[in-house]
Amino acid sequence: MKNAFLISINTLRETLRQKLILIVALIALALVLSSKYLLSLDLGHEQLRFVFDFGSGALGFFGSIIAVVATAQIFHNEIENKTIITLFSKPVGSTQFVFGKFGGAVFALAIFAFVVALATSLMLAITSLGIRNAEDVASINYIGVFAFAFIQWIKLCAICAISAFICSASTSLLFSVIVSFMVLAVSMAGDITLRLGGKQEGFTELVSWIFPDFHVFNVAENFAFAPINIVDFFASAGYGIIYCVCALIASAIMFSKREF
Repeated sequence: MKNAFLISINTLRETLRQKLILIVALIALALVLSSKYLLSLDLGHEQLRFVFDFGSGALGFFGSIIAVVATAQIFHNEIENKTIITLFSKPVGSTQFVFGKFGGAVFALAIFAFVVALATSLMLAITSLGIRNAEDVASINYIGVFAFAFIQWIKLCAICAISAFICSASTSLLFSVIVSFMVLAVSMAGDITLRLGGKQEGFTELVSWIFPDFHVFNVAENFAFAPINIVDFFASAGYGIIYCVCALIASAIMFSKREF
């Protein structure tokens, strides 16, 4: 456990030093902070909802990019630099290695999710100052915004976990990134299908068991303007955590069978 924690701390430092990740995070933050000034581009949506949707979109879109790229880089850097051999020669098993690397990536994503949630709350507060309807202003649930961000962070963790599994079977960084984005696209397609009224049955249901089921996390969108549904909150978080653990165990098994 101690080894996994130390690997997580070192991985967090590596992730925060990656220029691409920093640039993506700054772009996401800049877009969220400019959401109030982009209201003129909105086609009739309610102002507060527009600002929240903007923050939500930035968290999901840019967070997914960070989750895939950061995870692929931190795993393949160890493989390409052969430092994984040194780690495995010490009392560090494949399970500690995988969970440690995963921990560093999700710590970085937690920082990103918190900052975006904070920026979104700030812009909601600023936008509410110009709204005369007291009911609309009172409907903002700032705790719900952070609850939503937490569930989205769990979703990003699931993306990290499936990306880690792909890295455990791949020898190429580019291949891992491409396949991870393909899995992401499949999960998004399934979510869009259900949003449009489609049903999850047969092959699509099988796919939802293999790939992250993004539809599970959608219930958190209501938390920003309504009381937090505790059952939905824990159901979404529980699903994400179980998925991460299963994917990481599979990754550890794959790494233990590889030769470096």
